[in-house]
Amino acid sequence: MSTLLANASRLKPEIRLAQAVSQFEADLSSEHKAAFRTHRSQSHNCPPNHSDVMRLAAEIDRCASRKFGGGRCFGPRLINVLQAVQQFAALGDVIVGGSQNIIACGVWSLFMVNTTSYLEKLSVLFMGVGRSAPRYQMMALLYPLSKNLQSSLSEYFIVVVRLCHQLLKFTQKSILGQLVSTLSDSDTKVYQSELDFWANSIKEEVNLLIGQKIEEEARENSGFRALSNKFSETALQHRKLKTKLRLLDSCSMYDYEITWKQTRKVGNATLFCRTTQYQDWRGRLDSCTLVYTGKLGSGKSVLLANIVDDLNLYVQDKNIAVAYFFCRHDILESLKAQTVIGSLARQLLRLIPDLSVAAEFLDENASALDFKKLLSLLQRALLPNFKAYFVLDGVDECGAVERQILIQQIQQLQQTFALLLCVSTRQEVDNALGLRLEEFTTPSVISIPNDNPDIEDFIGRELEGCLQSGKLSIRDPTLVIEIQNALLEGAQGMFLWVALQIKSLCAEKTDEAIRQALADLPKDLSETFSRILLRSQDLGKSYQRQILELVTAAQRPLTTEELREALSVIPGDTTWNPARLLNELYSTLACCGSLIAVDEEELTIRLVHHSVKQFLLSGSEDSNGVPFTINSACKRMADTIITYLNYGVFDTQLSTMVVPKIMTASAPSRIIRSALDSSCNTRSIALKLLHLRKQPNYDIGKALTAASKHFKPRSENEFHFHCYAKSYWIHHSWCISNQEPVIYNLLVKLFERQPIDANTID
Repeated sequence: MSTLLANASRLKPEIRLAQAVSQFEADLSSEHKAAFRTHRSQSHNCPPNHSDVMRLAAEIDRCASRKFGGGRCFGPRLINVLQAVQQFAALGDVIVGGSQNIIACGVWSLFMVNTTSYLEKLSVLFMGVGRSAPRYQMMALLYPLSKNLQSSLSEYFIVVVRLCHQLLKFTQKSILGQLVSTLSDSDTKVYQSELDFWANSIKEEVNLLIGQKIEEEARENSGFRALSNKFSETALQHRKLKTKLRLLDSCSMYDYEITWKQTRKVGNATLFCRTTQYQDWRGRLDSCTLVYTGKLGSGKSVLLANIVDDLNLYVQDKNIAVAYFFCRHDILESLKAQTVIGSLARQLLRLIPDLSVAAEFLDENASALDFKKLLSLLQRALLPNFKAYFVLDGVDECGAVERQILIQQIQQLQQTFALLLCVSTRQEVDNALGLRLEEFTTPSVISIPNDNPDIEDFIGRELEGCLQSGKLSIRDPTLVIEIQNALLEGAQGMFLWVALQIKSLCAEKTDEAIRQALADLPKDLSETFSRILLRSQDLGKSYQRQILELVTAAQRPLTTEELREALSVIPGDTTWNPARLLNELYSTLACCGSLIAVDEEELTIRLVHHSVKQFLLSGSEDSNGVPFTINSACKRMADTIITYLNYGVFDTQLSTMVVPKIMTASAPSRIIRSALDSSCNTRSIALKLLHLRKQPNYDIGKALTAASKHFKPRSENEFHFHCYAKSYWIHHSWCISNQEPVIYNLLVKLFERQPIDANTID
């Protein structure tokens, strides 16, 4: 980091960014150099928008599929980084042009690499970078106000350009040269460290600027006026941008992108490309509806996620919008009609540069616009010939009332402008929540067949990946054909069933065991779920029910650290004891088998499919014969939260550390543990203590004190489950009964001590 800071003092960051861009451009081939210059010129005339990000990510996956065949999707992993670059490029004259295209060309060059494993590695790197990438919708408002922000952004993108430049040089080597000079883990860690450093600097400066009165500072600061003139940022443009951001936020602030990214990563689908119905729907100029129906686990969500990509590649007119929304059974906010329609409105309005004509819809007292105002806003802001695609998945998960409201609102929108809707629904006979086709405008129905050609491709890709990674080990090479045939025969159109069987087969240790498993494959998803839980419970029987109940009852997916803390809570015991925290969460999650999934980017925990929740709540029992019910799950969460919020650490100051004199031979292990906070350094310090124990008269107290300087006492913000508990304790507290005096008394104390936010109560 000292080298980084030393280099930063040589030339201004914007000059070094220009140099990095020039060096990158100089090493491009003649063909790529011409394309690069064309893209850069286009970005000056028409700055990239969010649609360009989606289009680029889709193009990356299309190129990867052509070069390596179907399989893993890499585009969604790059979305966050691409959005940061797009926002930077869209700032206009305040930057050295072409930054959007630098990362585009850099990522594009990866497809010249001849190994999918390298592409996998680099996409993981970009995904990690994306977690801290500077993505702030207010960036254009804040940028002119701070030299520190301008410098930090330039420094950040200097590192991005350097990374892409190194990737470019790598792809220009021969195959032998690539083998001997691959990007090492140490190289990636250096880039990650530098990017995290500048991202944190940007975050701190943005938070500082947001906390200030921007308008007052802008009026009084002559420096701001000078910058405004220099960067062609007039006060009028500033007000227009601020109006647009406020209007977008008044539509919705729900993050609809996460669920699409998670779904898209599952894999590719081509079924929609094979039908003329889809092609006809896509080419229509008026409002119409395409309905995909299929059984549980037939891949409807993945299919619609792929359709989003296809539409982004198909639409070349920036005035045509591609909007989407994926309802999630475990995110209650996503099951509300207001959230869906608000997110749709936000995506449609985002394409319009100037929303000043709709400024009257801003209400200082209302946080979100109601349906009537949303419709009026769209009528005012959109042109009469406006056209948009809307891909909507998971409507079956919404309650009957919310679903009916949602359909009514979509009908009104389809009558207002050309809205081409693509929606999915289950076709089960017992699906009482099914959609009625007559409720949609000009509906056309496509049923996903049991012999879906995508399933055979999916089985082949999954088996190939498992063999290459070593997850599936076989002695007889012909066994893989037996596996493929058995899965094809038993799939009955269910991708989920196939995926779970492959994971189970990978756990078998011999060819004989695999053949026995193939002879006794479960007939449906319910039987599959039962077998997985029965087989996995030995890996953590005491935790299996707790995990499933907490994940099922959560109002939104819990992060890994939130679940770790929640599992450490003993209902009724209000003493915080860090020794109860799981040392390794992922091995404990194995007790739920493949029914629990951890998102690689968000690090959130969820059930692998909404059908797992239906299975659990439809009479499933644990190993002790106790039924799994929604009441038991909600009670578990309520008891956990009420106990957790009554921990004394939340209302008392942690004690100041005193330097003790503790001789090694007499040091109780609990004192050593209490002296140190949990950290990634724990392992190295523990190893040092083992060596020190060989010296009986060594004062370990001083050693612990010195080591503890690297640790900070836990603040309220460092208790990961605290944010969820404080946000949802009112909702969960309704499950508490006065028949349980210990928990009930803790709840009373909580009401006496905690302020109640009316917004948290539905």
